[in-house]
Amino acid sequence: MPIMRREKLVPLIIGIGVALSVLLLKSWGLFFGFEAFLGDQLLDPIGVSPEIVIVAIDDESIGKIGQWPWPREEYAKLLAVLGKNPPKRVGIDVVFSEPSRIGKRDDEKLASALAHSKFSVTLAKEGSKLLPLPIFDANESRGADVHLIVDPDGVVRRFDIGRGAGIFAWHIMSASQSTGAPYYGRIAWAGPPGAFRRISFWRVINDPEISKSLAGKILLVGATATDLHDEQITAIKRGVAMPGVEIQANLVNMLVKNTYISDTSKGYGGLDYFLIIIAVLLPVLIFIFLAGMLRPILGSGVFFAVMIIALIIAWNGNIALPVFYPSLAWLFSTAGQVLYRYFGAERSRREIKSLFGKYVSNDVLNELLKNPSQVKLGGEERDVTVLFSDVRDFTTLSESMTPADLTHFLNIYLSSMTDIVLAGKGVIDKYIGDAVMAFWGAPLVSTTHAMDAILSATGMIDALEILNNENEKAGLPRITIGVGLNSGKVVAGNMGSNKRFDYTLMGDTVNLSSRLESLTKYYGVEIIASTETVGRVNRSELLQMGIIIREIDKVRVKGKKETVKIFEIIAPSRRENMGKIMNWFNAARGFYYKSDWDKCLKMLADIEKIVPNDGPTRVLRERCLQFKVVSPGDWDGIYEHKSK
Repeated sequence: MPIMRREKLVPLIIGIGVALSVLLLKSWGLFFGFEAFLGDQLLDPIGVSPEIVIVAIDDESIGKIGQWPWPREEYAKLLAVLGKNPPKRVGIDVVFSEPSRIGKRDDEKLASALAHSKFSVTLAKEGSKLLPLPIFDANESRGADVHLIVDPDGVVRRFDIGRGAGIFAWHIMSASQSTGAPYYGRIAWAGPPGAFRRISFWRVINDPEISKSLAGKILLVGATATDLHDEQITAIKRGVAMPGVEIQANLVNMLVKNTYISDTSKGYGGLDYFLIIIAVLLPVLIFIFLAGMLRPILGSGVFFAVMIIALIIAWNGNIALPVFYPSLAWLFSTAGQVLYRYFGAERSRREIKSLFGKYVSNDVLNELLKNPSQVKLGGEERDVTVLFSDVRDFTTLSESMTPADLTHFLNIYLSSMTDIVLAGKGVIDKYIGDAVMAFWGAPLVSTTHAMDAILSATGMIDALEILNNENEKAGLPRITIGVGLNSGKVVAGNMGSNKRFDYTLMGDTVNLSSRLESLTKYYGVEIIASTETVGRVNRSELLQMGIIIREIDKVRVKGKKETVKIFEIIAPSRRENMGKIMNWFNAARGFYYKSDWDKCLKMLADIEKIVPNDGPTRVLRERCLQFKVVSPGDWDGIYEHKSK
């Protein structure tokens, strides 16, 4: 699979797998306790409404009134006392589902008090079986469910009108007073256990001043005594039980304040599932579009921090968003991307580093590692410039040195030439003895490969001059080199067997570059470039750098049918006197193309007075003299080379 496609597809597949896994974990309820716990930590109390007061069936009242359950007459006394200074509403969180143990007369006293009450009284029921006795069916007191939802971890944190959890509070508030209230959500807690004002049941019925203070209040009557075991652990303060009547007071308080915590798991179109998908997807995108390891990890970390802050803000805005599952999704997604990047995508980068590390500059290598998709290891067509260089008379040189000395000498030379190529953004393809093959335009696409190659070639000539001067001082021989440059289409990629291969180039462009290098010796020049290379550069720009380009011939090289116009590239260190003869040489070459041998020879003679050993001038003079003796026949200005 191509690297570009693999590096985008595999992370996406990993992300999809992570998303499905976390969604399944959530749907199965696994880790529910962690999710619930984290949500509980984000709860902020909404405060207590002063309207709400708990009339507590506490230990003090049981001590004064007597054994539980109390006679119904005690509740009748409470309603009678409250009737003198009527409260707004009263809810009695006691289920009168069985006749009084004292007798029917006791039930009748409470029934009468309910019937003559001047304020709304709501009695409690539990489900459809534990209902208040029919005798109490008066003053809207038939009963409302006091059922509470206890989550799997044993904590009360939600209400659900459809399931009967919260109806008691809803009924106390007469429902119509809270038209904006949702039917499902998390309880907005007023505060920890003990937050509401509590007044002992016994004190209310025995102290007229206390009953006066309850005028216009919403009263909830219920058990707070420990021995009555009407307590539950709540989300507001885990580990501390809250009496059931106080939980009901919290529900009433929520309605009074018109403040609710919306639960996204129901009624929001699966917003919590959407968050999980986002928590998975964004790390995937970050790792797809950011290269390396540190940057995407930091980017994913920043996203996680932003996500957590957003979730906290949502909770502060009374929207209960999941925290644990999105965090788990982010963790699994990021970990999956890191593992793939290290063992998968980074393996591709390690392959590239292994393949190119010794043959390209650090800048080029870093760019490759940053964008490995630019390398198609299987081979692809690229527009490049190819360079071949060779040491002249290498055989003679090798015969004058021991193998060890020759190796040392060549290593110094090749190191110098390699540094020039790499600094010029080139790639060293191979060393063939003393020969060097390099190219520009692959594996990184470049629009300046011809210019870079020419600058590198002239840099090699200038560097060689410095190296030769140092060699002379050390008693070593001077050397000359020939460089051939050609540009065009090639196939770039891995070539070789399954067990051993190299990244290299194939095509006629490569072959012609090698042929041009061979021609440098024939023409007595150091660099020859084809018209394909010269046509890709700005000559005026090169001239400002001290580099001269001179057309020297039109040829057909051995093994090729097409005509190639060839140019000498003159390095700044070799340009002395070249500017003086350029116009004369161009004019002489024009006469040569037109087969006007005499005029050509006359101009060449003038050139040789200024530059006696100019190679291209010598070649044209020899040909003119030859063609004057033996006519070239149907001359078109193209010289065909019979040898390499």
